[in-house]
Amino acid sequence: MSSTLNPASQRPASASLTPTPPFKKEGLLPRTHLDVGLNYRTQIRPRILAGYAAEKAAKAAGFTYPGPPCIDVLEITLCFDGTNNHEPSDKLALPPTTTNVARLYHASLGADQGGGQSRANENGFYAYYMQGVGTEFKEIGEFTPDDNGLMMAAGGENRINWGITRLLDAVGRACGDERLQSPDAYALVKQMGTSVTEDMLGASLLKDGFIRRQQALQAPLMALQKKVDYVHARKTVPRIIGMRLWIYGFSRGAAEARAFANWLEALTKVEVDGETCYLFAGIPISIGFMGLFDTVASVGVAYVAPFAAGHMGWADDSMRLPDSEKFLERCVHLVAAHEQRGCFPLDSIRRKDNPDDPNGASTYRKGTFEYLYPGVHSDVGGGYAPGEQGKAVAGGKDVLSQIPLHHMYAEAYAVGAPLQAPTVALSTEQREKWPWLEMDRKTFEAFDVSETLTHRFNTWLSFHKTGPLKEAMESELEMLTAWRINRYASYRFKHTAAYQHFQGKDMTTPERDAFKALHQRQFAEEKAIYEGQPLRELSGTTLATHEEQLAIKLAYEQRIGAEKPMTFNMRKGFEPSLDQAQIDNAMAEFRRDYVPSFWGLSWDADTVSFATLAHVTFGGWVYLTNEEDEAEEYIRMRRKANIVFDKLYAAGSFAILSDKAQTLTDFFDEQVHDSRAWFMNAILGERELFTDYFRYRCIFFDNESSKALSPLVSTEKVIGVAVAVASIGLSIKRHDPRYLVGLLAPSFGIPLFRGKVGLPGISAFDTLTGMALPMLSNLDNLRAFSKDTGDVLKLVNALPIPPTLSDETATTPELKTLLKAHKTAKVAKMAKDLFDSLPAEEKTSWLDQIKGAVGG
Repeated sequence: MSSTLNPASQRPASASLTPTPPFKKEGLLPRTHLDVGLNYRTQIRPRILAGYAAEKAAKAAGFTYPGPPCIDVLEITLCFDGTNNHEPSDKLALPPTTTNVARLYHASLGADQGGGQSRANENGFYAYYMQGVGTEFKEIGEFTPDDNGLMMAAGGENRINWGITRLLDAVGRACGDERLQSPDAYALVKQMGTSVTEDMLGASLLKDGFIRRQQALQAPLMALQKKVDYVHARKTVPRIIGMRLWIYGFSRGAAEARAFANWLEALTKVEVDGETCYLFAGIPISIGFMGLFDTVASVGVAYVAPFAAGHMGWADDSMRLPDSEKFLERCVHLVAAHEQRGCFPLDSIRRKDNPDDPNGASTYRKGTFEYLYPGVHSDVGGGYAPGEQGKAVAGGKDVLSQIPLHHMYAEAYAVGAPLQAPTVALSTEQREKWPWLEMDRKTFEAFDVSETLTHRFNTWLSFHKTGPLKEAMESELEMLTAWRINRYASYRFKHTAAYQHFQGKDMTTPERDAFKALHQRQFAEEKAIYEGQPLRELSGTTLATHEEQLAIKLAYEQRIGAEKPMTFNMRKGFEPSLDQAQIDNAMAEFRRDYVPSFWGLSWDADTVSFATLAHVTFGGWVYLTNEEDEAEEYIRMRRKANIVFDKLYAAGSFAILSDKAQTLTDFFDEQVHDSRAWFMNAILGERELFTDYFRYRCIFFDNESSKALSPLVSTEKVIGVAVAVASIGLSIKRHDPRYLVGLLAPSFGIPLFRGKVGLPGISAFDTLTGMALPMLSNLDNLRAFSKDTGDVLKLVNALPIPPTLSDETATTPELKTLLKAHKTAKVAKMAKDLFDSLPAEEKTSWLDQIKGAVGG
């Protein structure tokens, strides 16, 4: 099968994960005033050390030590949330659907909510929240939910740069200034970054991002440093001796957090008397702790074989953790064991010490730790509501993400993170002296964990096999596949309590249409109010339609037994309730994939399959997967899952063989979600044709990957295309991996591929006209499949950027024909878009004028 550039035999074994700890019945929040005191002493250690240094210096100079100096360390928390997560509106849902990042933000000192937080600000504590890509973020010019953010992570760069402006805000406020006004901060963000269009096209790498940020921040940082020096000289505030950052991120927000750390390191790194220091406005700065939930940095290409998503433009070459332990002291990464979506490849924090050493060991930098937690992406990072897909129907305390939430809190608290504590853990003196330390009721309840969840999690842990990340994740997916053989292949999941919870509650097509229209109507009303415009009155047919939609909504609420009228989250896109369709389709898909005789393959059929990827110029890396590896993965996962199945269930009857197996089955039934079922139905509206549930997750380890990949699209170019147009599509011709399965497992009795497996055929087309585009030749070195993506991408980056199709570059008859067709199609599309944007009454008037002009 496929080979790698660096055979495993030449390299040391990869480092293992840190073992996932059992979960305590009482949870992991601080329980006594002693726990709180230890966190406080850890937090103020820099100030204590500064006091010792001042005392030592005074004695050395022969002076009388006047006592501890009046000094302060700014403790700044930055929270980067995941795709489509929006704390300001998620916390208002009933029940709340806030992620773990949002819940840690609520528990952080200095946040914009909770009792005593203004006093926390006065004592040097500040906390900031950046909502996820795809959601409204007015402060950076995103006034509406954005599908480009959901699918392409557009807007990620602006969120990172907004985080940098939060540091300016914190230091300014510590010096007595007012908050940095949002318009002023956004002006800086625009100077540091790219436009949304450029962001989608990967333009952040066409310019030097470091230089942009450096130039934009030069004047504000100089002015801020003068302010710091001024207040220090006048002694109007405690001397600020340092800034310590506490950073949390989930999903693409975790990728933003990692990019933020790298960009900040580059901006602050200086040499002082031969020593490397990190200074922000003249103040030493470091990251005390970075907590990451399941990092995903990918461009959101739909996972339809044979494509695999790579990194967004702003994430390229910025996922490796900073090497300096002085700058980044500690990092913890919690990884989802059961995520399989190809558009959600994982970015591990493991890497080679020397990226250029082909035989270097893949290890964890000192002070960095990676743990594996059960569940899919949001089972670890949070955001699921109780009851989704029939999981955690007893309430939020049964939602699986509660356990990694506790783990991350405990990791951060142990190293001094500025986090609140439950009331019961605080002494009377602590509550009176530091009222901002006390969790409010809602924050505390958001950390609740049930005994049932604790027991089931610890039972899962007894089955879990630790080791290097790739091997541990593969073992977990094989265990989950064994459960699916029991529940999906036989449709036995239909008889579970989880299935009964959502059965019959899916929205019908008329209901979905009505809810979507009402969502759009409410959004238009809010937009008009925001812009100070009059609301468009409903009358006649439109009024009748609106009333009919309201009636459909009421009937649906009554049908499912809703206790209150359903409300819309206007900060995110509308998502219909389709739990039953998701799971029904998932069971049918898994059953078909599990039984090869259902594939319907023909002995005399062409073994070639085709795939198309349109509109590929969206600013990220897209790879081609290897059909040989896909066939091999199918065989391996199926075989190993059957072995696990035999340990848990009885063949034939599917009976559960032990109490532990029953608890594990209940765990998968009622806690672990099926993200692929949701994604393929709710987002794509279709399912993949092959190996949906028989594919291991792709993992990036800095400049390496767990799978052999071939690059198709870079942030600057569609590889192999000789001329650039606005939107390029790719057509891929390769062998159907289902026929290759027969080579590995003849006992399946399916048709065999006979012939030679070579590189796939790739052609490009202009998506506007459908016409073929010219391709470069002699690209076999780039097309070869490799796990060492770093070396291959160096070759890709060395390719010249193709010229844009224009009058000057259309030098052949074929290109001239393409250019002419492109111009004609572009004008036609602009006219259609303009017509589609007109109100209905204006369309009618316009059509009447056309009819009159042509005499009819």
